[in-house]
Amino acid sequence: FDLWIYRNMHVSLIPGGLKDLWDQWGLETLVLFSFILQLILTVYGNRRKDIPGIWIRLTVWCSYLLSASLARIILGKLTVIPESDPDERNIRRELKALYAPLLLVQIGNPDAITAYSIEDNRLGVRQLIGLVFQVAIVTWIIIKSWTHSWLSYLYLPLFVSGLIKYGEVVWALKSALNKRSGIITVEEIDREANMPALFRMLPHNVPYVELILMAYYRFFSLKPHRENWLYLPLYESLPHMSLESYESEEIFQITDAELSFMYDVLYTKAPIIYTKQGCILRAVSFFNLVLTLCGFCIIFKYQFDHHWKAWFIAGMLAGAVLLEAYQIAQLPFSDWAIIQLIKHRNLPLVTPCLRILGHRASHWKRWSNTLPQFNLLSFCLHDKPLKCSKILRFRSFDKAFKKNRHRIRLKLPQELKVLMVQEMRLVDAERGQKPFNQRGEWSLGRYGCLSDFKWSLKRDFDKSITIWHIATDICYYSDDQCNTETNSKTRMGKLLSNYMMYLLAMRPHMLSIATATIIFRHAYDKLKDFAQKERLIKDEGEVCRILRMESLHSNSERSSETVVTSKWNMLKDAQRLTRNLMRREDRWNIICSVWVEMMCFAAANCSADEHSEQIRRGGGLITHAWILLLHKTDKYHISD
Repeated sequence: FDLWIYRNMHVSLIPGGLKDLWDQWGLETLVLFSFILQLILTVYGNRRKDIPGIWIRLTVWCSYLLSASLARIILGKLTVIPESDPDERNIRRELKALYAPLLLVQIGNPDAITAYSIEDNRLGVRQLIGLVFQVAIVTWIIIKSWTHSWLSYLYLPLFVSGLIKYGEVVWALKSALNKRSGIITVEEIDREANMPALFRMLPHNVPYVELILMAYYRFFSLKPHRENWLYLPLYESLPHMSLESYESEEIFQITDAELSFMYDVLYTKAPIIYTKQGCILRAVSFFNLVLTLCGFCIIFKYQFDHHWKAWFIAGMLAGAVLLEAYQIAQLPFSDWAIIQLIKHRNLPLVTPCLRILGHRASHWKRWSNTLPQFNLLSFCLHDKPLKCSKILRFRSFDKAFKKNRHRIRLKLPQELKVLMVQEMRLVDAERGQKPFNQRGEWSLGRYGCLSDFKWSLKRDFDKSITIWHIATDICYYSDDQCNTETNSKTRMGKLLSNYMMYLLAMRPHMLSIATATIIFRHAYDKLKDFAQKERLIKDEGEVCRILRMESLHSNSERSSETVVTSKWNMLKDAQRLTRNLMRREDRWNIICSVWVEMMCFAAANCSADEHSEQIRRGGGLITHAWILLLHKTDKYHISD
């Protein structure tokens, strides 16, 4: 039906000259466009994990969706096979039929992306049905176009290569989220992964390789992308799992690699390519592509001048071979390749290869290594109406666009990594293996001030984030920050505060809060009204100074409220919290500790699917906290 509409529309809309040109080269144009989409997916499909931002996600998303739709359109055009005299050879029809197996190669070619989002992995059965259907159509086209010529026999190797490439996609999708219950004993883990032996046999003086093996061991045992995987923290019996002896930078490098393994399992072909079966299939596929290209060039060696479309097909075949060669050339430069080299360490030349790859692996980008920042007060003061607000108002795109315009990204500082590791170790010492069910109480208890601040943490989580964010800003602009250590803690507290507000404003689903949007809008309105009342336009410091010094009356806030915010005086709560903080000399230690614990609480209570989606958007600090917490949390813990 779609094909019928497409044909009737283009007949009526395209002028005569262009229509003739389309009839002659329309199919080739679509095949070329399909190849360009596969080229984009091959190059950029894997880069979205380390390049944040809307543009790369939009590019990959459009290419991913268009490639599937384009394949159906091309197959629809190929099914129209004109009848010809059986005694007369029709080379044009034979050339046209070659596009069918070539299309299978194209749509199954990118190793860098098999699924755009986590939902695609759950559609493995649907993909299998689609594969069977499309293979049946391609088979029918080949049978209808078969003439027993040498050109016809080229359909077979190209069809086998296409079947392998598309089959790899279905295999990867099907294996990403299989429902095995898990490994729960040390003996099973050791027997299946043979990790202790791998650690003992590591070559000496090979940089970074041990960290990758540690990441793979932890990922293999935890399998964080599987909901029903049975896993208990096994630190006592698995010494190779512990990170206590590692520095903060090394711990983040291990979690980087561990999340990279998780990304590859969910969104790429990597887990199946680096198997014995995957290597054999890759060799067979590449050999068939080269065989088809060479055979085609030999058949048309003296006939290219008479068949211009043969030049185009030769170019498409050469492009498919080069794209496959590029992907094969990229295979050694992966954490999976390093793991395979360690497993086959007794083979010759393995140790020199490990030394080379180990040095290079330390510079590979596995996530964006950035910290998004969003400051509520700055957003209120500098927010301006958009020129195209009426157009963008559809589905609240104007609000999302304005938030994104005020969001910035900073490189994640080394000091924050050190702070994260230190604070998480202190919290782990208090909670043991229990689920993470506190969001600041453990930290406040360490400083002996739980009774002074507990009220601020007993608010709803989104309200607590809001008042702590405003109080952090007021303290930031009130301190002289003369001490070096205090200055570092001040900067870290400010960064964490803006990061948590970024999650509240732009990633509320990661906080698992149903009212986050309402609370953010309420906080925006109150701060906006306060700034307009005080006639303050651009100076955040002056707003914070007045908020600290001025007494707010109940009538300073408007009476129109939602059910969620009707009994909450946000600015008074922020002032009360600020007064309590300013009385303490160690306020920035408290602020940093509470923010880290809040982020860990959000990370632990966010679903695995949301973290899986986050790693394809460039990753995030909250996801690193989540993976570290999972290894030390008994999710089957039953409290008394």
